[in-house]
Amino acid sequence: MEKLAEETSVSVLKSVRVQAPIERAFSVFVEQMETWWPATHHIGKTPFEAIFVEPRVGGRWYERDVDGKLCEWGTVLGWDPPHRVKFSWHVGPGHDQPDWVCDPDIAKASEVEIRFTSQGPGITHVELEHSKLERHGEGYGQLRAVFDGPGAWAHILSLFAKIAEGERAS
Repeated sequence: MEKLAEETSVSVLKSVRVQAPIERAFSVFVEQMETWWPATHHIGKTPFEAIFVEPRVGGRWYERDVDGKLCEWGTVLGWDPPHRVKFSWHVGPGHDQPDWVCDPDIAKASEVEIRFTSQGPGITHVELEHSKLERHGEGYGQLRAVFDGPGAWAHILSLFAKIAEGERAS
């Protein structure tokens, strides 16, 4: 079993520069997530139809699938538009199944914080930090490698940037 000092948090940090004003970047991220989030990255048994972020601390972050079923991803832990949003992340690989599942136990949830910084007219630096991965338990090192890989947060941020910049999803 992997050991980790309590004061250390395992995290992944990714960023993207977006050709859009900070207000648009924030709005696209939290209000239009289903337009850029990869369709293959869903928790429900069927693809998602919409992704919701309730705009307040304590709000839910969840998907609604094509059958109308809701599936929780996490909770809004920080809300400071248009500069910052922070979520608990309850999603991880299922122990006895290949699909990813939601574990509602907050003690086992990592955290995803997205910071938006204006870098001049129409340019926003977006930084995503996925931290406290050790809370997911044994195997968190492999989970960190997945999130740090090219098909995870880096790819997701590039998809977000395209939509925030006004391009069509591909």
